[in-house]
Amino acid sequence: MKTQIKVLQPLDAHAFRTLFSYEDNYCEPQDALRHYAPLIQSFEGLAVGRFFWFIGDFVNRVHCFAGGDIENLTPFKREEFSTMCHLRLHEATHPEDLHKVLAFSKIWIELFAQHGVEFIRNLNMSLFFRMMDAGKNYYWIMVQYAEPIPDKNGKAVYGLVLATDISHIKKEGVPMMNILNTNTQTCQQFFCMENGDLSQKEFAIPSFTKREKEVLTMLTRGYGSKQIADQLFVSIKTIDNHRQNMLHKTGSKSSSELVSMGIRLGIV
Repeated sequence: MKTQIKVLQPLDAHAFRTLFSYEDNYCEPQDALRHYAPLIQSFEGLAVGRFFWFIGDFVNRVHCFAGGDIENLTPFKREEFSTMCHLRLHEATHPEDLHKVLAFSKIWIELFAQHGVEFIRNLNMSLFFRMMDAGKNYYWIMVQYAEPIPDKNGKAVYGLVLATDISHIKKEGVPMMNILNTNTQTCQQFFCMENGDLSQKEFAIPSFTKREKEVLTMLTRGYGSKQIADQLFVSIKTIDNHRQNMLHKTGSKSSSELVSMGIRLGIV
């Protein structure tokens, strides 16, 4: 699998708002909740950390439903968060990261506008930046966008957003976005810099076996070697061998560095 690195310019909030214009709605908010219900129910089993989710109404620029650990992972009460304007969430984004996050989101919106639902279904998007929690402290989150619900003109009117606390995995770095195309097995990494001094390049993602990817996924969820061995019905020594092989392939010095790399490159 090849990963292409791209550099974007930061985007201000006014320019971001001009991306949205609609003639009519696709469906009622309750219909959007029913549409996303099966995916929302799967979050508990797939999450790699504490999480919250919300459904955004892009026509009215508000949240229409929300759930998860909102009151610990954001500075808002759940009732307030569930119906508030999108711009309020910008207040909880680290000020150094906000304009970069908007630039990343613009790419996702443009991909949907240009190619539609069928194309988006093949893309897994992960966005990494810092968010403020209930204690007014910043921590790293991973944000994932589900396939949007379009209006009759093909514009996104509702979108499901999952935000996961990855502070146990990622402590530092810069905001970035991964877009993994599962159809072509290619990955794009987006960074955002004022001077654009990050050179664009392509590099090969380490070639992991299916079992190594399974082990890496479980490491990401916080499992230890014994727990992974029990889940996969193999010995602890076998799991440790897989771990060592992945450390060697990636040049990682620790399991936490390996996990961070796996998330960053979109492997897990």
